[in-house]
Amino acid sequence: MMDFRTIFPLVLLPSCLFAAVNLNVSLGDSIKPVTHVATGSLYGLTETLPSNIEKDVAPLKPNVFLSPARSGSGRQQGIGGAFLVAPRVESLGAKIQIRLADVLPGWPYKFQNMDHWKNEVKSVIQDKLASNNKNFDGYEIWNEPNDTWKSNIDFNSGLWKQTYDLIRQMDPGAKIIGPSYSFYHASKMEEFVKYCSQNNCMPDVVSWHQWGSGGFVGSVETYRNLEKKYNVSPRPLSINEYSSTEHSEEGCPGVSVPFIAKFERHGVESAMISWWFVPLPGRLGSLLTSNNERGGGWWLYKWYGDMSGYMAKVTPPNDKSDGVDGFAALDKKKGFASIVLGGNTKGEISVNISGIPEAFGNKVNVDVEYVVWENKDKAVPSTTPVSSKEYDVNGGKITVPVNITNTKYGYHINITPIIPQAPYKDVAAAIPGKIEVENYDVGGSGKAYLDKDDDNKGGEYREDAVDIVKAGEGYAIGYTQEGEWLEYTVDVAAAGDYNLSVSYATSSENTGIKLYVDDKVVKDDIVFPQGADWETYTTFEAGKVNLSAGKHVLKLEIVGNYVNIDWLNFADPADTATTRLVDMQPLHLNADERGYDVFGMDGQFVCHIEGVQAQGGIKAALAAKGVNPGVYMVRDIASRRSVKVNTVR
Repeated sequence: MMDFRTIFPLVLLPSCLFAAVNLNVSLGDSIKPVTHVATGSLYGLTETLPSNIEKDVAPLKPNVFLSPARSGSGRQQGIGGAFLVAPRVESLGAKIQIRLADVLPGWPYKFQNMDHWKNEVKSVIQDKLASNNKNFDGYEIWNEPNDTWKSNIDFNSGLWKQTYDLIRQMDPGAKIIGPSYSFYHASKMEEFVKYCSQNNCMPDVVSWHQWGSGGFVGSVETYRNLEKKYNVSPRPLSINEYSSTEHSEEGCPGVSVPFIAKFERHGVESAMISWWFVPLPGRLGSLLTSNNERGGGWWLYKWYGDMSGYMAKVTPPNDKSDGVDGFAALDKKKGFASIVLGGNTKGEISVNISGIPEAFGNKVNVDVEYVVWENKDKAVPSTTPVSSKEYDVNGGKITVPVNITNTKYGYHINITPIIPQAPYKDVAAAIPGKIEVENYDVGGSGKAYLDKDDDNKGGEYREDAVDIVKAGEGYAIGYTQEGEWLEYTVDVAAAGDYNLSVSYATSSENTGIKLYVDDKVVKDDIVFPQGADWETYTTFEAGKVNLSAGKHVLKLEIVGNYVNIDWLNFADPADTATTRLVDMQPLHLNADERGYDVFGMDGQFVCHIEGVQAQGGIKAALAAKGVNPGVYMVRDIASRRSVKVNTVR
């Protein structure tokens, strides 16, 4: 956290101000899966801040936060200890890197002796092993030893080696992170790597702090050469503090873009925005203002958090500068590409985009927006749209001009295919008839379906984000969550009331579906009885649905969580006639070979009757089952035909 410009001057020249430059994006070249490597911060969480984790933290898809091992009286930090903040973000998938040095007070740290230090470290490790939380990233042994290690004990052979061995003994599977120099200190890093390679104590993840993005790539190259020189296998990197050389620009969108771009490009595993403003922990590295409002930087990291699929190759004009740069992601399943750009360059940028998937078609929609930034404490309520245009795709390529008017701003390009919603395999589902739910319309996410996760968790049938599972010899939708939906183009033969039945499986309570036609509710919440599991499918009689003739869009929305749906059947009222049957062999079928499901007129399942049980007639069979006299729907399982049976008469 030191300002090392007092040690040596660093001159970063802006790149070609106002000159037209090219930023090349190759969507066809995957460099790695999306992991949001740079969405962390140093002391960005406390026990109480940010106050609304779901609102202000979850949308950023946080990766790793760096937190003090202990906080409170006698510690380096008063609040925000690792074991206090880990529970707040575990459900988000965010991890906590434990800064061991912060068990000590003062700056530089007031180190007493090795025995005291080891006892403190043992206590932290024991708490970590006993914790119910499992979202700990690893142990950072020390912080900025080039400035804060003031003991006459040698850092490498004393503090580092002995602590390393202690962690390996007590928590052998844990990740060890270091040396966390306050900047890339070339001579000290070589001493460190040489010693560790010769004494079996090389960290699992190599870390240092980075001030200004322009020198980062050169530092990576220098470090990788050390690995080769001392026969060290390549290590992932943690840049566990990063910011502009101007600390007041912490979290600034235009400053952050080149950092994130280079981190994604050059093997960084985690990166945390710095913390220069001591009275203000819990602000996500100044993405939130001092009043805990969203600043301009928050929106930039929201664009980053919205990325899914894989990170695509981006080639800037100069990777070893803080000039214009960008990072990009392509999600083929969700059907979008996202590109974020910015940096110390003003003027028009030609963003040359190649590798647009064939599935996107020959036309795409391109939305361009930007986010402003004045200072870290200036709230920014939203991003600002620039344009929304259709582009013709030629050979998988388009060029999008972006005018950077302010080097502190961030810019965003979002590309989506222009694919009209249409029936699956170009055939509308016929009503009356059965609709297999996996045959939802084409058109992509937000048009034909909404699924809350990125992948087809069942891995069956179709290649998009809808979760499809095997169901008998066919398929069903599974892993469903409240509010997800699917749409179907249907062709209704004639207006009327149709009897709806649904094949479902669930072990959850209070789950079901809701149906819309042309965005109007036609069947409010249908809640299914809880079943045994998600493999045993049951037919539920859901009552009548009134439909008008012609083509419509039917929408199936999930109510509750975790119900599998196999099919919907809309039966012609004429086929499920209200024939008055008092006591006869159902449907005049051979009872020895048939089974029947019995439902109340409210659609609730009553019982199952085997064919042999029905030989004496339905009335007798129901009486034998202890079913009260009344009117019931009896369905022949084999033919799926139903009749209404009055057992009172």
